[in-house]
Amino acid sequence: NTNMRSLPPTVCELARRLLSTFPPPLRDGVVFFVNSGSEANDLALRLARAANAKRADRTIVVEHAYHGHTIAALGISPYKFEHASFGGRGQPDWVTQCPAPDTYRGLHRGPDAGARYAEYVEAACAAAGERGVCAFVIESGMSVAGVLLPPHGYLERCYAAVRSIGGVCIADEVQTGFGRLGSHWWAFEQQYVVPDIVTVGKPFGNGMPLAAVVATRAISDAFAAGPEYFNTFGGNPVCAAAGLAVLDVVERKGLRDNAVVVGAALMRALASLAQHKAGRLIGDVRGAGLFVGVEFVRDRASREPATAETSLLCSRLKDRHRILTSIDGPHNNVMVIKPPLCFTARQVRTLVYAMRRELAALASADLTSVSHTPT
Repeated sequence: NTNMRSLPPTVCELARRLLSTFPPPLRDGVVFFVNSGSEANDLALRLARAANAKRADRTIVVEHAYHGHTIAALGISPYKFEHASFGGRGQPDWVTQCPAPDTYRGLHRGPDAGARYAEYVEAACAAAGERGVCAFVIESGMSVAGVLLPPHGYLERCYAAVRSIGGVCIADEVQTGFGRLGSHWWAFEQQYVVPDIVTVGKPFGNGMPLAAVVATRAISDAFAAGPEYFNTFGGNPVCAAAGLAVLDVVERKGLRDNAVVVGAALMRALASLAQHKAGRLIGDVRGAGLFVGVEFVRDRASREPATAETSLLCSRLKDRHRILTSIDGPHNNVMVIKPPLCFTARQVRTLVYAMRRELAALASADLTSVSHTPT
């Protein structure tokens, strides 16, 4: 096997390259290589607790969040721990859940939505007591929650509240990192904030098991007090080579710029489709770059979720057109479009044409036997 006690040059170079994509102070921080996003988020919680002077473990999360499948990661994932199989006992007593900042279907939808949603996190901090809060964990772009990007000012106020009582801020970039939003390497940069810890995964190895935790040096130093941490396969030389190749291709082929241009074309095409009779079920098109969500509703005024229609549409795109999409959101009515960053304008036209055809066909479809399409 391999082991992080011995660091080959490839692994060291990948750490340097990865850090160079971050703003300070993370740029001068430390990288911990692991095998998956779940493992990264699990380790991020350990780092946060090690760095907490009051030994607090109170962790704030948002509704419908998903951060992985380890016991600790499940504990900060309402999407999982609220499943019926837990019988209402899935949420750990050290977790506080706040409303997700949903500006289409949520409690607050106006221009002050960022401030209003941040108030819930501020209230959770105020209620934490003398020990304070250990961490605030949030996906910089919430995929499972239905492709939600935090409204303006939300993260800035949340981060300030958490840090004021000794907590740290963890950005889960497993879904949105490595330029998917196009304008930046990392989605949190759109909010003009810098987390204390960032977790990355999924696209890092382009199919190889590679993920990482990036932390400030102060947090890493606190963690170094022990117990000793090592990882047998995290950051092995083969996966590290894949990670370097990913960074090379993203930069050399201008894939971040491609995400901006093609993503904008996709959003325009979907918005145009929504104006036609075939697109009558489209209630909202949202996202940035190549992180796009389409929320389907039966009525745009009441916003009644078109759950069965979304499921059938997803299945027909796969079966009839060989196009893979996924379904998310608390009502399973949000189609999530997260194509490879090399997605082209021609493929946008192919996708939207297929959607137009199948949405038109839904008008006469029998929905009584439609079951949820697992994605």
